[in-house]
Amino acid sequence: MKNIQSHVFRGTIYAILAGVFWAFSGIFGQLFFQAYADNAMWITSFRLLVAGIILLVVSYLSKPNAFFDILKDKKNIPELISYAIFGVLMLQLSFYASIQVSSAATATVLQFTSPVFLLLYLVIFKHQKLNLKVVVLVIVAMLGIFLLTTHGNLATMTITPLGLGLGLLSAIAVGTCAIIPKRLLQTYDVLNVTGWGMTIAGLVMNIVHPVWVIDFKLTPKSFLLALGVAVIGTAIAFMFNMSAIKYISPVVASVCSAMEPILASVFSIFLFGMSFDLLTGLSMLAVLISVIMLSLEEGKI
Repeated sequence: MKNIQSHVFRGTIYAILAGVFWAFSGIFGQLFFQAYADNAMWITSFRLLVAGIILLVVSYLSKPNAFFDILKDKKNIPELISYAIFGVLMLQLSFYASIQVSSAATATVLQFTSPVFLLLYLVIFKHQKLNLKVVVLVIVAMLGIFLLTTHGNLATMTITPLGLGLGLLSAIAVGTCAIIPKRLLQTYDVLNVTGWGMTIAGLVMNIVHPVWVIDFKLTPKSFLLALGVAVIGTAIAFMFNMSAIKYISPVVASVCSAMEPILASVFSIFLFGMSFDLLTGLSMLAVLISVIMLSLEEGKI
């Protein structure tokens, strides 16, 4: 029991840290888009390729003898490619595309419906019984995210059929990122699995929009912001997220990553002058309580 609780605690911390670093990615991305570019294609190609290469380099330096192990077993290749295309790449592209055709608030709210899809997956394909307390906590967390992102004002959500589809696709991609590489993460090093997945996704994305086709003014500041998105908001964030999935269920991991909109709001208060009021505080509290209670509930399993 203590070992299980220790794993749950470790996984929860990793998932929360993933949310923390994703929040930094959002801030760096917002600063980058405001000052230099409004097209997400280049930054997506750049962040995936750079993050993938960084993770692979670290993986090689830490465990050089096991670096190619995942590629030696042919049955791993379809899973790895599926994780790269239908997990990492689909998540990045659909989320940014959803922002472009709708709004950041809409994209965020729709993406954080991912626990619903994960619960449906567990019930339909894994034949797990629904835990009522878990369902209630997931709903509370989603409500908190909705209020935090929209401030209760539905007018901030610009929903078009395309925006809705892309937003829900990003939510599904959060789930596929957690489900597809599960077996690989139990067998191989997290850095190695994530690094190969991101590198493959980055190479595919560079076919769509090569990193050398720069459609904005390249300055030291713009490059540092892009590097921040790639290193802090992608490489480190995904490393923690994939590490979390080794120890806790995808549902709990996805809810814990809701620290991202909380911290993004906190940063926005100081950096962009966003107001802080009772509704904002209560929304944050709802998400935090849900994260804590879900982690405690998982520790009982």
